[in-house]
Amino acid sequence: MTSAGPQGASNDRAAGAERTNGAGPGASPWRRWRVLVAGLVVWCALAVVMLSIAREPVEAELDAAAADILARTGESWASARFEGRDATLEGEALAEEARIKVRASLEGLFGVRVVQDRTTLLPERRPFTFSAIKDGRAIALDGYVPSVDSLRRIGAIARSGGDVVTGLDRLVRARGAPPGDFAALVAFGLTQLKKLPSGRITLSDGAIAIEGRALDLASYDALAEIMHGPLPDGMTLARFAVRPPVASPFYWSAVRDGGMLRLSGFVPSAPARAEVAAALSSVITGIGIKDDTRLADGAPSTELWLKAVRFAGLLLAQLPGGRVTLSDSSIAVEGAAPGFSAFDRISALRKAPPEGFQITRFAVEPPRAVPFTWRLDRTAEAVRLTGFAPSDEARRLLVDAARTTFSGAQVTDEMRLASGGPAPELWVSAAGFAVTQLAKLRAGAAEISGTQVTLSGEALDSAAYLSIQQAVKAPPQGVVATAAAVKPPTISPYVFSVRREGSELTVSGFYPDMAAHDALKAVLERDFLREKVNDVSAVGAGAPEGFVGAALAGLGQLSRMGAGELSLVDAQLRLSGAILVPGAAIDVENELRRSVRPPFVIETALEATPAGPSVDAGTCGKLVGELLGRGTIRFAIGSAEIDRRSRGLIDRLVFTLKRCPSAVVRISGHTDGMGDGEFNQRLSEARAAAVLAYLVNAGIPADRLSSAGFGAGQPVAPNDTEAGKALNRRIEFEVKEHAP
Repeated sequence: MTSAGPQGASNDRAAGAERTNGAGPGASPWRRWRVLVAGLVVWCALAVVMLSIAREPVEAELDAAAADILARTGESWASARFEGRDATLEGEALAEEARIKVRASLEGLFGVRVVQDRTTLLPERRPFTFSAIKDGRAIALDGYVPSVDSLRRIGAIARSGGDVVTGLDRLVRARGAPPGDFAALVAFGLTQLKKLPSGRITLSDGAIAIEGRALDLASYDALAEIMHGPLPDGMTLARFAVRPPVASPFYWSAVRDGGMLRLSGFVPSAPARAEVAAALSSVITGIGIKDDTRLADGAPSTELWLKAVRFAGLLLAQLPGGRVTLSDSSIAVEGAAPGFSAFDRISALRKAPPEGFQITRFAVEPPRAVPFTWRLDRTAEAVRLTGFAPSDEARRLLVDAARTTFSGAQVTDEMRLASGGPAPELWVSAAGFAVTQLAKLRAGAAEISGTQVTLSGEALDSAAYLSIQQAVKAPPQGVVATAAAVKPPTISPYVFSVRREGSELTVSGFYPDMAAHDALKAVLERDFLREKVNDVSAVGAGAPEGFVGAALAGLGQLSRMGAGELSLVDAQLRLSGAILVPGAAIDVENELRRSVRPPFVIETALEATPAGPSVDAGTCGKLVGELLGRGTIRFAIGSAEIDRRSRGLIDRLVFTLKRCPSAVVRISGHTDGMGDGEFNQRLSEARAAAVLAYLVNAGIPADRLSSAGFGAGQPVAPNDTEAGKALNRRIEFEVKEHAP
C-alpha cells in the first residue's frame, strides 16, 4: 500500500477539478455534450443577427424597385411585399392579362428569387352602372368604378366648385367598365349635372341618362343642345329628361292695343305657341300678333289651358283696349267696354269661364253714370242698396259689409255697375264708412254722391249719436261726410239735473245738442267757482221748447246755494237746497219766475244754510282770499251795477264774513286803466260802494265795512292784452281784526 505525499494530493485535486468541469479526459459524456450545445446556440444566435442585418437593406431595395416597376407599367392596383428575396403579390385585377403582366414584371426583377401570386380578379358587373344625385350643393354618388385612379379623379370633379360629396366610400371597384376613359365619361356627366339646381345622371355601360329641372330657359336650351350634340367617345344618350324652369304662377297675358295683340308670359310648348296664335286670329278678325312668350313648365293641362286662351280671345274681341291674364287657373280681365251691348256680352262670358279656370279679377269699366250716386236705406228689418257701384268687386265688398253689419236684416242689392265715379278703392272706403255709421242709427239712410257721404236718421242711443258726430269730423282720406240730418235718440220723459254738494257738481240726464251742452258747461265753469264737475249727461232729442234757457236760469240760482239740486223733467223745473243768505230765497224765486218762460212750471224747496263755525280775522281773510281766487265779482260794462252772475260768489263772501264777527273789512275797487283817469277813479269807488251795500243788505254790519276806489293805480298785470285788463278789473277785500 502506497501512501500519497503532498505531490500526490496536489495531482488528485487537479484531476478532481477536470472531472468537475467535464473537460478532462476523465469527464463523463453528458457533461461534454452540454458544453458543445451551449457553443452551438451562441453561434446560431450570432448567425441570425448577422443575416437580419444583411437582409433589411435587401428587402427595402426590392420593395422600392417593385413599387417603381408597378407604377411604370400602369398597374397601381397591385402591391408586393418581400421576405428576403421572396415576393408576395397582392391586389384585385381588372383582367387576367393584368395579373400575368404584373407577375412577369416582378419575376424579371433582379434579386427576386420567388414570386408568390395571391392576386384575385375583380368581380364583373353587367351592366356597369354609375349614378350621381344633386340636391343644391350636395352630390351623392353610387355605383361602380374600374380603378382607384378613376375613383380619385371622379371625387375631384364632384367636389369642384365647393359641392359637398357623399358616397365615395360606396363606389365599388369592378370589371365591366365601357372601353376608354371611364372617369372622363363620368366627369362629362357631372359637369352637366352641376348646371342644374337639382337632378340625376345615370351611366349604364356607355349610355347616359340625365334628369332634373333647369334653373332658367337659357340654361335649359344650352344643356339640351349639348346633350343632343356630339358626346364623348364611348357615350350615347339614353334619356334626356330635363324639364324647363317652372313658372309659378304660370302666367300668360294678352293686351289688345288697337290692331295689335301683344302676348307675354309663358307657353307650355312650341306647338302650343302656334295654336295660341291661330286661336286668337280666328276670333279677333284682322288682328296682328306680337308674341314675346317664353317656354316654361307648370301650366295646367295643355288642352284646358288652350281653351282658356280661346276664352281670352272672345273677351278681347269686345275690349279694343283690354287685357286678359291667365295665372295658373285664374283669369283676370281689365279694360273699358265701348258700349252697353259689349258690356252685356262680357258679363255673360264672365258667368261661364272655361273648365278648370275661374275669373278672380274682373275690372272691366262699365258705361258712364252722371251723376254717380249710391244710397243705403235702413229700417229695423231690411237694408236696401240702390244706385251705382264702380266695380263688381267693390259692389261685392259693400254687399258683404252690409250683410255682416246688419246681421238678421234682409239685404236687397239693386245697384248697377257704372263708370264715372271715384276710384273703386275710394268708393269702397266711403261706402264702408257709411255702412259703419248707419249701423249706429235706429233707422235712416246714407247717400253717396261721388265721395260726399250724407247721413240722416235717428241714432240708436246717445253714445251712437256722439260717435257719428265725431266720425264725420274725421272721415277716411278723400271722403267728405256730414251728419246734420242725424238726430239723437228721442228721450221721454226728458230729464236733466245738476246736483251741488260740497265742492263738486254732478251733471246727469240729457241735453238736446252739443251747442246746448257747451252753453251749460260754460256756466258751470264760470259761475260755480271752479268746482269739480262730474258730467255723466248725454245727448238726447225730445227736449221741451225753451229747455236751454230754463236750464241756464236754474243754474244761475243754483250758484247762490250752498248745497242743492236743479232738476228738469220735461217742462217741470224744480230747485231745492240751502240758501247761503236767508233773505235771498225770495229773490231766487223771483229771478226764476222772471227768467223761465212757459211751458215750464217752477217748483222750489229752499231752506237756510246753517251758520258756519266762527273763525278769527286771519282765518277769515284766508277764506275770503280763496273765494276771490276762484271767482271775480263782475259788473255791467262801464257801470257799478253788479252782474247777476256774480251773486253766487258774493253770497259765499257774505256767508264767510258772518263767521268772523270781530273782523273789519276794507273793500277796494280797481279798473283796467283804459280811458279817463278821473272816470276810472270814480268808477272804482262806485263799484266798491256797490259791493259794500250788497253786503250790508245781506246782513253784514255797516260799521265793519269800508270802501275805497283806487282806479288804475295798482295794476296786477299789463294792460296790453285782454287777459291782463280782465285781471286789473277787480274787487279786493282786506280783512283785519277789529281794534278795541
